[in-house]
Amino acid sequence: MLRSNPRLGPLLAFVGDHVAIAASAVAAMALMGERIPPMAALPISLLHAFVAADAGLYGQLRYLGGAQLLKKAFAVWFRVALVVSAIALFVPEPFPRVAALWFVAFYLASFASVRLLTRAVRRVVRQRGRNLRYLVVAGTGPDAARAAREFSADPGLGMRLVGFLGEDQGFTLPAPLLGKFSDLETLVRSQVIDEVLVAAPDASVAQTSAIVETCNLLGLRTHLYGGLLPGTWRNVDARQHGDEVVLSLTPYPHGAASLVAKRALDFTIAAVALVAMAPLLLLIAALVKLTSKGPVFFVQWRIGLNGRRFRFPKFRSMVQDAEARLAEVMQHNEMDGPVFKMKRDPRITRLGAFLRRYSLDELPQLWCVLKGDMSLVGPRPLMPHEIDGHASWQRRRLSMRPGLTCLWQIGGRNAVDFDRWMRLDLQYIDSWSLGLDLRILLRTVPAVLSGRGAS
Repeated sequence: MLRSNPRLGPLLAFVGDHVAIAASAVAAMALMGERIPPMAALPISLLHAFVAADAGLYGQLRYLGGAQLLKKAFAVWFRVALVVSAIALFVPEPFPRVAALWFVAFYLASFASVRLLTRAVRRVVRQRGRNLRYLVVAGTGPDAARAAREFSADPGLGMRLVGFLGEDQGFTLPAPLLGKFSDLETLVRSQVIDEVLVAAPDASVAQTSAIVETCNLLGLRTHLYGGLLPGTWRNVDARQHGDEVVLSLTPYPHGAASLVAKRALDFTIAAVALVAMAPLLLLIAALVKLTSKGPVFFVQWRIGLNGRRFRFPKFRSMVQDAEARLAEVMQHNEMDGPVFKMKRDPRITRLGAFLRRYSLDELPQLWCVLKGDMSLVGPRPLMPHEIDGHASWQRRRLSMRPGLTCLWQIGGRNAVDFDRWMRLDLQYIDSWSLGLDLRILLRTVPAVLSGRGAS
């Protein structure tokens, strides 16, 4: 049946989602000893259907991995759960608040389970030779062969490789060479072809455009292999804009739900920390004022997200005229690159040395986190002239909001050279997740308490 009705899979997923919602509502109300009000789950089902369709969960999911599927499902759940929680908070009937919380938990578990089960059933069906898609690869070089193997290696993907099109380059291919690019239309007229994978990075722009246009005219789903786009991209999105297709390439984390959660975590922790540490902040401020002349805070301009400037406060740890005396110590810089670092800087006060060793001078930056200029975790913000000294590849570290702590902070701070510092920042951006942020935060505490690499 799946062979003749490719829309059956999305239909089953749609029905499964709403069965999961209804079951979650019944279970939540039963747990609370309540009777579920008639049609109470209907508005939630309608909201879920709208959000899930917007996220593409009722479209073609053949190429979506299990982790990607769960990520999309979690994003849908998060949006719907926010609305349900708000309704339960302000309109307790017909959704009792405690029952709503139980529903949100059951809804996550059942929705994710239904989606994973649906995916598993599809994979089994495809492994048995049903619901297959017939694929032709436009390209005959090593990139084309590698791409074809990647597409056809997973039997659960349901891709049957028909062959290749292009010039014979004498390269061993895993399927027959069926002709040149211009033979695509003839091939489609003679046998079943569902999809075309364009993997010819050596082809001219005109040739690639001609292949894509032919696929469009013939109604074939078309894939452009990554080798056609230089560089490594974290997210690639395509959308229709008027009569044109716009391809958006993003080299940094782009998941809306995860970034919202990151900002919510930043705001909550910063607010709680500022309140909880208010006595400590007042004590440090008093000690700074009593032990040396000058203001309590030292404020600089720093560079944040994509070059935005913001005011960056610290408890003053140097003498009052430290900036004017920078030229005196510049020759003793112990850090390569455009950054100045010196372990025994004579401008640092006795109290300032203690504050720096344990990063206590950085505590006022929690206010920057609260305002949104900074995050708890992210590349450390640098001064404008230090950013001007960046090499081109280092500039990408500005694509994420700067942070109080980062991989450099837990990896030795000033003991790490500038080039390694920049590479650690890019490593963080390329592998970012909420889990990574939490691991860095947990490792920051012992790193700060040890005072390792501080100056």
